[in-house]
Amino acid sequence: MVIPVRNEAKNIINCLEKVVSQNYPSAFFEIIIVDDSSTDGTVALVKDFIVGHPLKSISLIELSHKHVALKKIAITEAVKVAKGDLIISTDADCTMSDTWIATIADYYENHKPAMIAGPVSFSNEKGCFESMQGLEFLSLIASGAASIKLRFPTMCNGANLAYEKAAFMEAGGFETNSKYPSGDDVFLMHKMKAQHKKIAFIKSYDAMVETNAQPTFSAFVNQRKRWVSKSRGYSNAATIVVALIVFLFNFSLLASLLLSFFQHSFFYVFLLSLSAKFIVDFPILTGISSFMKKKKIMYFYIPLQIIYPVYIVFTGFMGLFGKFEWKDRTYSANETTH
Repeated sequence: MVIPVRNEAKNIINCLEKVVSQNYPSAFFEIIIVDDSSTDGTVALVKDFIVGHPLKSISLIELSHKHVALKKIAITEAVKVAKGDLIISTDADCTMSDTWIATIADYYENHKPAMIAGPVSFSNEKGCFESMQGLEFLSLIASGAASIKLRFPTMCNGANLAYEKAAFMEAGGFETNSKYPSGDDVFLMHKMKAQHKKIAFIKSYDAMVETNAQPTFSAFVNQRKRWVSKSRGYSNAATIVVALIVFLFNFSLLASLLLSFFQHSFFYVFLLSLSAKFIVDFPILTGISSFMKKKKIMYFYIPLQIIYPVYIVFTGFMGLFGKFEWKDRTYSANETTH
């Protein structure tokens, strides 16, 4: 198991407690934490945790790279030293049930995919803002799962991802995508797909990983700009087409609404398009929220549908041309890392 970290003093111990509590024989898995120059005491906490769990196979790698090496180098270093055939990765701000590893391992043994994408949701959304974030996030998980099922995988989430070590090496890891700060999960998936490797989504609540919603609106926008910024590196045709369709449809919604102030007939175009979006999205979000046991956040379905076009267009432009922050580092979307 691989957990890349940077400045996660508030979260790492909670995550590690969940991992060492798995109902899977500890002799059959190792935990590799890779620290990317943390400045908040994360390393000290991890070292103390390792000392306190001498019967567990836990190791810490401290990156010495001084360039903005990012998460990709952390994962790569961990994969290099991993002893097992299957790599399971998550993030330091995540938690999971004690059946997580066992469920993924069982699925792998029965189906033998080169990559397994797992379900991710937010934990205990509070209030309107976090609930709408949670519902929007579930739509991304559902879209990614559907694309994998249709054998045109477009997205996955690195908070819950497993892949064969051999397949990672054969795909070249992140060699051609290391200049992009984000996208370790999606870029690897695209490489696996290009090599015709088997990719699967594990539809099991026992394989769930939970993370936190963004606490503020600015943090939310910053996260989404980071996610969009990696699209500059996409080479997978299906992903590019889907991204363009989603962006252009939402852009047309806003454009028709604005044009309706000058020509009333455009308002009918806006209503028709919005109604079509309502009809298509509703069963998808109903299904995924039911599976994730989060039916209550469907109360925010209508507000989200109204806000969504504005958010997509705004973050789409800002993610391609603006700046964003990640782990106390600032990046420009039109620049690459070195």
